[in-house]
Amino acid sequence: MRNKLFILALSLMFLFGLFVFQSFQYADGRLHVVFCNVGQGDGIFIRTPKGSDIVIDGGPDATILKCLENHMPFWDRDIELVFATHPDSDHITGLESVLKSYTVKSFNTSQKSKGTAVFRRINALIESNHVPFRFLVKDDTYKISDGVEIKTYWPTHEYVNSDINGKLDANSFSLVQVVSFGSFKTLLTGDIEFEILDKLFTSGYAFDIFKLPHHGSKTGVDAKTFEIIKPSLSIVSSGKNNRYHHPSPQVLELLKQFGLGYKNTAEVGEIEIVSDGKSYYYK
Repeated sequence: MRNKLFILALSLMFLFGLFVFQSFQYADGRLHVVFCNVGQGDGIFIRTPKGSDIVIDGGPDATILKCLENHMPFWDRDIELVFATHPDSDHITGLESVLKSYTVKSFNTSQKSKGTAVFRRINALIESNHVPFRFLVKDDTYKISDGVEIKTYWPTHEYVNSDINGKLDANSFSLVQVVSFGSFKTLLTGDIEFEILDKLFTSGYAFDIFKLPHHGSKTGVDAKTFEIIKPSLSIVSSGKNNRYHHPSPQVLELLKQFGLGYKNTAEVGEIEIVSDGKSYYYK
């Protein structure tokens, strides 16, 4: 009996210590933007200064769960916002596991459907779990109480309504969003093509972080992109030795030509950016 009580007391002390440690660890008053190492796909986790949890895309499998476990307190089982940039499987498959493992408070996506099994399963989970659901278009904005803002720049109402027969490519419906905290800005782009991206911002628009579209594909950026957008750091989310040869040599040459630094999850693994709203550092 004494042994059982001793073990119970030790367990409670351990859990209390872990609770205190993680409370300080994850409540540092900074914005954390994590580009999860999900292989050939996109999976992004954001934790706001006061602890709101946000997931943007889920990658091609359940790997994103490990990323969430590494950056959320063990007792936190709520995801305040989920965004699916578009319905391609390398962006949404992991969201099925997120919906099964966490309580999702809000699910947001672009208005483009796909007849895949995983797309149907995710929609079924959203319905059965009664998750609030929203299609986003240009200017839709979430303003979080701690000063973080997520604003959608694409697609527009007009573009969505132009897809009468559902034949437009899913990539062109990708949510293009800016995550802001103070003067710190991150541009997230899904798999958007440069023909669209180059029209969304005026020349000289500065971003601290730029998630390159479509895993660094040549369809995502061109020279004009970097004449308009001036990122401090570009991020490539791709799989090691992927069959698409992402990032494209043409894109890497453009980054070199414009003197822009980049990090690739295939080379360095998980990429965490931490900001106090004025400056940022790479972790």
